[in-house]
Order: sequence, then structure tokens, then C-alpha cells
Amino acid sequence: MNNKNKTILVTGFSPFPGAPVNPTEKLMRRLPNRLGHHQHGVAFTFHVLPTTWQGRSEVTQHLRQTLAPDAIVHFGVDGTRRTLNIETRAVNRATLVRPDAAGLSPERPELATGGDRTRRSALPASALRDAAWAAGAPAHLSVDAGTYLCNATLWDSIGSGIPSIFVHVPALPKGRRDSRPGYHVIEEAAVRLLQETARRLR
Repeated sequence: MNNKNKTILVTGFSPFPGAPVNPTEKLMRRLPNRLGHHQHGVAFTFHVLPTTWQGRSEVTQHLRQTLAPDAIVHFGVDGTRRTLNIETRAVNRATLVRPDAAGLSPERPELATGGDRTRRSALPASALRDAAWAAGAPAHLSVDAGTYLCNATLWDSIGSGIPSIFVHVPALPKGRRDSRPGYHVIEEAAVRLLQETARRLR
């Protein structure tokens, strides 16, 4: 099989209310140096997404349409998590009480009118979790991507027909007694997870 034209879109998010430091923004700066732009003959494209509801169509949808990637791996931070969570499902819900980085909320509590209540990832979640484990990162499969922009982004990407998954990372630890993984562990897990995704596209 010719893999020269295969591409993986990899995204992180900019800071947002409650997360003034978003480690996934740093990931998007550092991963190109760690991975290069090709693994197993598969090309990577890295982007930082704005944490805004308007950005769903103006930025994220535009990237999917113009790049037409073969797979998408989204990264985002969740300050309530203490491990990496591989999100295998998106739900047709949006929170109206948590504003985005522009201070705005979605217009309605559903992402789409009618249709599916849930959408499931087609990428091999268990293999990606195992790749994160191999990096020494605590990682679990999850069916709860929340109802904020992380969930909405996964919902949209799965709905586009492109195999997609979302990886929630915890906020960075504060002090020695904080059991959350440090940035270097998160980065190594992201590298191995993306290498595994590329290998699966061969």
C-alpha cells in the first residue's frame, strides 16, 4: 500500500477560563521536533485550536476540509483528571454555563439537532492507551469527554467520517506531592501514541 499521501492531523488547544496554562499548546510546539513530519511514511500536521465555539467552524472544520487527513488525534487538558484519558465517545450535548475563551457559550444545549445521541471513535483506543502506558504514563479509556469544546471537537471530527480520537491530559502537577504526571511524561506518551497511530495507518 502506498502511504506517501497519508496524513494525521494533530491538534491541541489554547488556554481558556480555568486553564491559563494549557500543556497541549506546548505539545503542538514540541512534537514536530520529537516526531519530525513523517513516521512510518505518514505525515503529521500540527495545529493549536482556539478554545472558542466560533472556532469550531472557522478553524477546526476548515482544517478538516482543507487537509482531508486520514486520521485526527486531538489533545486537550482537563483539570479534573489525574491521568491521561483516551476518549472513545462524544455526546450530543453542550454546556451553556461555561464560557469559552471569548466569554461566549453555545447557543443551544445540543451540538446537532436530531440524529445521533453519541458518536464513537474508529481509532484503536486500547492500542493508543497501551502506547501511553509504554511511556510510563497513567492512562485509561474513557466514555466521558465532557460537554465542553473537547467533546464538541471530537463529535465534529467523528461526524466528518475521518477516524478521530481525543486525548485528555491532566493539568500539570503543583509540587512534589502532586501525583499527576509531569509534562515530560505527557509528551513522551503523546509521541508514542502518535507513532502507534501512524503505524496503524500503514
